[in-house]
Amino acid sequence: MASRELCHQDTAIASPSTGEGYVHLRDEARTHSLQQHRRLTSSQSMSQLDSMLVEEQLKSLKPSRVFDITVAIALLGAIQFGWLMSELNYKQYHIKQVCQLPVPVIDKKFPDYCVLFRGHSHHEWVMTTTAWVVGGGIGALGSGLPADVMGRKKGLALNAFLMIAGAIVQAASGTIYVLALGRFVSGIASGGTINISNVLISEITPLNMRGFFLTGLQVGISFGVLLVTTVHYGMTSEAFTWRILVGAPLLIGVLQLVLLPWMEESPVWLVAKNKLTLAHTALVKLYLPHDSDVILAAMVAAHTDEASEFSASRRRWTVLFTNKYRKQLGIACVLCAMQQLCGINAIMYYSASIFNSIGIHDPRYANTIVAVARMHDIVFAAKVLDRFNRRTLLLYGMFIMALCGGSLVLCLCHGNDTLAQYGAVGVLVVFVSAYCLSIGPMSWMVANELFPDYLNARAGAFGTFFTWASNFFVSVYFPQMADPGHLGNYAFLVFSGLLVAAVVFTYVFVPETNRKTYNEIQQALGIDVPSPTDEHGAATLDDVYDKHHPVTVIP
Repeated sequence: MASRELCHQDTAIASPSTGEGYVHLRDEARTHSLQQHRRLTSSQSMSQLDSMLVEEQLKSLKPSRVFDITVAIALLGAIQFGWLMSELNYKQYHIKQVCQLPVPVIDKKFPDYCVLFRGHSHHEWVMTTTAWVVGGGIGALGSGLPADVMGRKKGLALNAFLMIAGAIVQAASGTIYVLALGRFVSGIASGGTINISNVLISEITPLNMRGFFLTGLQVGISFGVLLVTTVHYGMTSEAFTWRILVGAPLLIGVLQLVLLPWMEESPVWLVAKNKLTLAHTALVKLYLPHDSDVILAAMVAAHTDEASEFSASRRRWTVLFTNKYRKQLGIACVLCAMQQLCGINAIMYYSASIFNSIGIHDPRYANTIVAVARMHDIVFAAKVLDRFNRRTLLLYGMFIMALCGGSLVLCLCHGNDTLAQYGAVGVLVVFVSAYCLSIGPMSWMVANELFPDYLNARAGAFGTFFTWASNFFVSVYFPQMADPGHLGNYAFLVFSGLLVAAVVFTYVFVPETNRKTYNEIQQALGIDVPSPTDEHGAATLDDVYDKHHPVTVIP
C-alpha cells in the first residue's frame, strides 16, 4: 500500500451534467507520475480498490443496503443453477432397468415410474440430463462478451430472459428432445449468470469481505438444490406435476427482471466505459458515506493503465493468452475443473444407496439430508473463509476429500457390515464439509483474484467453461466407471487420485490471494512488478480525472 496520503484541496469542481460538487484531488508528495502512482498502489486490479486507499479510507469503505440488494439480486441466478442441477434427480423419472422395458409392461407393473415421457431410452435420458451441462459450458464461454459490451446488469437481464425461455420450453415440451432443448437453453442461462455474478460481486466487494460475498454463489446453489429437493415430495405420477417442476425457474427469471431496477451497475464497468457521473453515483449508493472522489480518481487511474494493454488490434481474448497471464490462466482452469473432478456429483450419485443401506429407503430423504448438510456447511464457510488463507484451506480441504474417497471405497467394499454402512454416511458428511470449505467456493474465487478487472469477465468465462466441461465428463462417464462390470466401487479412487494431484499442483503453483493486492499476487507467482521511478515527470490524479471527465470550476 502506498505510504503517501491523498488530501483534499479547498477548491471544489462540479460536473456540468449534474452540478454535483466534486472534490479536487492533489497528490501531496507530487514526486511520481500517475503511471508510477498506479504501480505503487497495486494498480492493475480496479476491483481491489482497497489497495489504492490509505488505511483510514479502507476501514470506512463499508457496504450499504443497496450493496446487499445488488448482491442478492445477482445471486438469484445461482438458485436457478441449483434447481436445474437437481430437478431431474428423482428416481420416478428414470430407473434404467425399468424404463428399458416395453411401455405396456411399465404401465401395468410400474405405473409410478418413468413418468417423464415413458418409453424413453437410457441414451435419451443421458442426452436430456447433460443438455443442461453442455448449454452451461457454452453460456459460460460466451458470457464475457455481453458482460463487457452491455454491462454486468444488462448481461444478467439477458440471462434472465434465457431462464424464462428455457423454463417455458421445458414445461411445454411434447417430446423428450424438446425437453432436452429447453434444458440446453436453461444451461446457457446458468453458465452465463454464474460467471457474470461472480465478476460483478468481485468488482464491488471490498477486499476484506470478498470471501464472504463470493461464497454467496455456493449458498445460492445449495439453496436451489434444497428447494427443488423439497418440491420433489409433492411430485406424483401425473404429468402436470413434473411440468410444474421444470417450469418453476420461470419465476426466478421473472423475479430477477422485476428487481433489476433496484440493482446497481458495477462502477468498475462504468469507469471502463467513461461513464464517470454514473460511476460516482454507484459508489455513493453502494457504500456507506465515504470519500467517493478519491476512489473514483483511483479507478480512473486504474483504467488508464489497463487500457494500454490492449487496443483494437489486440483484444482481451488475445491479451488473456499472452505469456503475462498464461500461468494465471492455467491455475484458474485447473481449480475450476477440480470443482467437479473432485467427485462431489459422484458422491451425490451414490448418496441414495448409501443411506438406503442404513434403512433410509426413500431417496428423497437421502437427498434432503445431503442438501441440508451442504447448505449448513456452505453458510458456515461463508462466515469463516475470510479468516483463513485460501491456499491453506484448499490444501487441507482437498487432502481430506482424497482421504474420504479412499475411505468410502473401503466402506462400500464391506457393504454388508453395519459399521461400514454407518461409516460410509460419516465419510459422506465429512467429504461434503471439506468441499464446502475448500474447492467448492474457492475455485471461482481464487481464479477471479488472479486477474486484473478488465480481464475478469473473459478469464472467468474461460475458467467457468472448464467447470462445465468437467461436469459433463463426470455426468457421462462416472456411471459407466461405477458399473460393476468396470471399476464398480473402486471408481472413487479415480477422484482421490485427481485430488492428490490437485493438492500437489496447489502446493507448487497456487499463491495465497486472501487480502493480497494484485501486485503481491503477481510477485508470489514470480512475475516481475515494475517499481516506481520518476522518469515520466510529476502528475496529479487531477490530470487524469480532468482528462476523462471535463469539469467547470465553481468560484
